[in-house]
Amino acid sequence: MRPFLLLVGLLSPWLAGCQSSPRMANLVALYTDFGLNDPYVGQLKGAVKTVNPSAELLDLTHDSTVFDISAASYLLAKSAHTLPAGAVILAVVDPGVGSARTMLAVRTAMGRIYVAPNNGLLTEVLAREGLAEARQVENRDWYLPGEASSTFHGRDMLAPVAARLAGGKSLDEVGPKADKIIRLPRNTATVLPNLAKGIVLFVDHYGNILTNLPGSELGKLKPGQLLNLTLKGKPVPVPFLRTYADAPDDRPFALINSDGEFEIAVSKGSAAKKLGVSPGDPVVLKF
Repeated sequence: MRPFLLLVGLLSPWLAGCQSSPRMANLVALYTDFGLNDPYVGQLKGAVKTVNPSAELLDLTHDSTVFDISAASYLLAKSAHTLPAGAVILAVVDPGVGSARTMLAVRTAMGRIYVAPNNGLLTEVLAREGLAEARQVENRDWYLPGEASSTFHGRDMLAPVAARLAGGKSLDEVGPKADKIIRLPRNTATVLPNLAKGIVLFVDHYGNILTNLPGSELGKLKPGQLLNLTLKGKPVPVPFLRTYADAPDDRPFALINSDGEFEIAVSKGSAAKKLGVSPGDPVVLKF
């Protein structure tokens, strides 16, 4: 055997082990309700970079509905589910900032780490990804230097913690194990052989109506089928289609969206405005 081939053969098991071992992403993804017209997002990013200058920053959104923890919980889980294992998600929708509410650093069973206030914001994330470990944020040595503001824990406490975790610091150093994680009541649909009952979860900026009816349990629906649908107690017969492109203009239709949810839409228009629908409205589908 030639020396080069012999060396490669000897190193192959070591190289394979290196390739299979998990790597930290050094990625901090940001989800907030701060908006973009104020200085808060910039300060949050500055706090991350002060602690971890090489961290990659990714904006999930800063336009979450202000103070709406329930909507943020739903959208955070949807926003983060394509991020790699090892990514750190810094989520700050925190109307109780400065109160007795605690703060969390959580590793899910999917390997992502979430740093957030303990106010129910992580409800849907934990339902989707499972819980591996949860720590209460209490290590003051990890905060920004100086006295932490009572009105901006996201900048002074959570951001530097997220930065250190993205840089490879251990979750064990964040603080003691969290003995209580606040979880919001979950809106789950009822699906029977001939009936599905749920609610409108969200209306996106296109005006599409996103429901909690799970597409995975609606396999009997066929493209082109006229559905017996009721919204807010009012019958709304709509065709079931495969794509937005299959729909005629200005006519409501239904499909299973990219996140596996039953959705009502209008091609190049707002289904929510056309049908007068808002989050929380009841949805009933008869087969």
